[in-house]
Amino acid sequence: MPFSANERQILGITSAAHFLSHLYELAFPVIALTLKDDLGWSLGDVLRLSFCMYLLYGIGSLPMGMITDRWRARWMITVCMLGAGAGAIAVALAAGKVQLVASLALMGLCSSIYHPAGMALLSRTVRERGRALGLNGVFGNLGSASAPFLAGLLAYEFGWRAAYATLGGLGIAAGLVSLFVVVDETTPAGGPVQEPAGGGGRSSLGLFAILCVAVVFGGFSYRGVSLVLPAAFKAQSTFFAALLERLRFAQLAGVTNLAAATLASISYAAGILGQVWGGHLADRHDLRKLYLLFQVCSLPFLVAMAFAHEGALLAVACGYVFFSLGMQPIENSLVARFTPARWRSTGYGVKFVLNFGIGASAVYAVSALQAGGSFVPVFLTLGGVVVLLCATVALLLHRSRGIAVRNHPGTVPTTSLV
Repeated sequence: MPFSANERQILGITSAAHFLSHLYELAFPVIALTLKDDLGWSLGDVLRLSFCMYLLYGIGSLPMGMITDRWRARWMITVCMLGAGAGAIAVALAAGKVQLVASLALMGLCSSIYHPAGMALLSRTVRERGRALGLNGVFGNLGSASAPFLAGLLAYEFGWRAAYATLGGLGIAAGLVSLFVVVDETTPAGGPVQEPAGGGGRSSLGLFAILCVAVVFGGFSYRGVSLVLPAAFKAQSTFFAALLERLRFAQLAGVTNLAAATLASISYAAGILGQVWGGHLADRHDLRKLYLLFQVCSLPFLVAMAFAHEGALLAVACGYVFFSLGMQPIENSLVARFTPARWRSTGYGVKFVLNFGIGASAVYAVSALQAGGSFVPVFLTLGGVVVLLCATVALLLHRSRGIAVRNHPGTVPTTSLV
């Protein structure tokens, strides 16, 4: 079914905001290398400037979701783009440490608006909810994948201030364009199911609580993998660095880092395909069974990453990312099914606080597990977390037995997936 004109408008502004939110999220770590040299600080001192930004990016989702439930989501998305863009420009103009921290914090707070507002708007206004969430997720992945290259290139050519000014200009421009986009936020006839499975009340609240536990495990395991994946490629997949050297890249400082970053980017590109497929399936099959299927399929790839080297590590990393990111439109559809439409943004706010907030604790766990220099305990431990995740999803499936949990109640699968 083709998207209507209103659905295309909604997809346009939400996808732009999703791209920008992840662009701003992941631009700082690479710009920090240039910032460090310019200020003469240690890398640790520079990275600590971003603490408030990442903290607010996570915990800001809940209050922003509550505000969105009381205001129009499309205006919140506009505030997200304008505010984050203004924060980036403020970073470029910052004269000292306090101004840098405050400007970065503004970027994080405004970027936190997107997920509860954008996901809620899509979930209640687009008829093919799963496909829309999958396509929207592709733009988020494109933002994550392009952030290191775009920010690094701008900082290398023009300096870190010009880099942030340019990124801020993108947000301001997108926000201004969105002011002139007219959208209808009402649910279309024949659209996705809006009330929670089981008729609401304690039953749906209990199912949403179980889903939240799964979100915590999923956020922890994925964040842990994302933290160590480039380092694992650098240590265990040297074939690409050797290729770059043969192509006369040897004179570039950090050729092994360049090779590891490139392999990580290739891995994350697999997530784009996974999200498209996951969104396609989410409109055709039982969401709970799909959710369990994707999580179970990711597990052997994650465990294999503990022992794989060279090209094999790239292959299994692509497999893991394909399924772990491919399940996102399915997971976001489940949030929509287990929360009433009037609390939809708040429900997404809770989900992303748990995902980004508690998931950030993986930083300390991974650091301790990798202290000996081996990645085996890291990937095996994260594999254990995914086992707990699968068990939680199985409990969700058991507790909601007898309930049809689909984006469209009339959809009947042509084949049995699970």
